[in-house]
Order: sequence, then structure tokens, then C-alpha cells
Amino acid sequence: MNKVDRLRDKTIADFGNQWMKWTDIKGYYGSLELFKDITSPLIDMESLIGKLVVDIGSGTGRTVSMLLDAGVKHVYAIEPSRDAFQVLEKNIKQMKRKRDVTAINTRGDCWSLNGQVDYVFSIGVIHHIPGPAPVLQAAHRALKPGGYLFVWLYGYEGNEFYIAFVEPLRRITTRLPHMLLRGLVELLYCFLWIYRNIGRVTPLPLRDYIEKVLWLDSPQKRRLVIYDQLNPAFAKYYRREEAVGLLENSGFRNVRIHHRHGYSWSVIGQKPVAQECAPADD
Repeated sequence: MNKVDRLRDKTIADFGNQWMKWTDIKGYYGSLELFKDITSPLIDMESLIGKLVVDIGSGTGRTVSMLLDAGVKHVYAIEPSRDAFQVLEKNIKQMKRKRDVTAINTRGDCWSLNGQVDYVFSIGVIHHIPGPAPVLQAAHRALKPGGYLFVWLYGYEGNEFYIAFVEPLRRITTRLPHMLLRGLVELLYCFLWIYRNIGRVTPLPLRDYIEKVLWLDSPQKRRLVIYDQLNPAFAKYYRREEAVGLLENSGFRNVRIHHRHGYSWSVIGQKPVAQECAPADD
């Protein structure tokens, strides 16, 4: 097993452990309101009604719940971690439209369907996959011609100050056991509370995100966000050109990108309707 495979498997295991501890998808964290905030202005909610969709990296199922609330016809939920998959299945059983979900326990590059879908979503997942091209290629294969892939990624632009703080810290936190990391999260939450209140009276980096996204959720979910930043073995912050290239290099066209709240990238690309052909020789 090479270094990339080891890092991938370690990250999957890290998230499996995380989702065994944080199982709740209620509140703003799993709401249609947040889904609209993530996908706007790239996706019109009405375009999702009655569509077949895939969610890559479903975790505990919050994006699955969002998609059902948006009116899609059926969701294929892909989750690689066995531990997280157990939580996913439990949460699906509590959903009103549980029969409209098919959960599949496999990696994002290993799945296939007996048909093609209209949309593939991967929200908050691709930036945790080292060497993600096979995942995007699997999405491309599963889409109908003219179908769309939507991904949400950590951004580099707008996060420079934050990255300078968190990257050295992650060299330690990715090795900590759960209880020690939870203790550190409590300490960092105190600093976050102070930072947020200072930001309310003077401009600070990430103020828009903290006020318009993070503070709309419960204190428990805010702590989860901190934990989520410090726990997984791999995390990448994408520059704009990298985010666009991620989709274009996997065969998607008409790629559009939005700098969400100045700190992350929402990106959508379309599978060509017809195969692109090189010009014929004279």
C-alpha cells in the first residue's frame, strides 16, 4: 500500500470514528436552508425536483436529508466507512422518505449504478481525499449526458490567516485520541466565542462565515465544526484554479464556481451531451 492509499484509509477511519461520536443531523446543520446557502447561486432548487441523485461521502446522512427536502426522487448515498455507514442507515430509517434512499457502503471511486443519474453531489468530502480524480471519474460515468456534478470545497483564498494557524495545529491534533481532542475543542471554542464577539465590532477574517453560517447552528454543532477541522488525517484548501481544474480535468464542461462567503468554493460542472471529437484531418 502506497502513501496516498494509507492516507486515504486513515482519513476514512478518522471520519468513521468521528461520526460514531457525532450522530445528530438535526437543526440548521442538516437543513434545506443550509443546502441552499451551499449551492446558491449555482443550482436552482426547482431543478432538483423529481431527479435521481448521488451523494458521495454521506457520513451521517445530513446531505441525504437535505436532498430529500429539496424534492429529489431518489438518493444513492455512498459512504466508505463501516462505522459511519451504521449511523447513516440508522438516520435514514428515521427519515420520512426512507424508501427513497439507497445506501451503499463503498469508497467514492468504487461504486457503480444500474443506470444513470441527473446530479452527483459531494459536499465537504473531496478536500479530504488525496488524489480525488478517480472519485470524480466515477461521478462522470454515473451521470446522464447533460447531468451535473456539484462539489463544495475548502478554499485557500480568504483562509490564509486561518490556514497559518490550523495547519501547524493539525500536525498534533490528527494524532490525538478522541477524549484529548474533545478537550482541546472545548478550549478552542472559548477562543472562537471571544473572536466572534470581537468580530462583531471590527472586521476580522471569516467574520461573514461565522455570523451567517456557523452561529446559526447550536453550540454543539459549532464544536463539531471545530472537531471536523482538526480530526481527519488529510485536508486540502483549494485555490480557485485548482477547484476549476478538478472538474475540467475529469471531463466536465461549463464549469462554474462561486466563492461562498469568501472562504470556500462551490463548483458545478456538466457532463457533455455528446462526445467531443477532434477536428478531422484534411
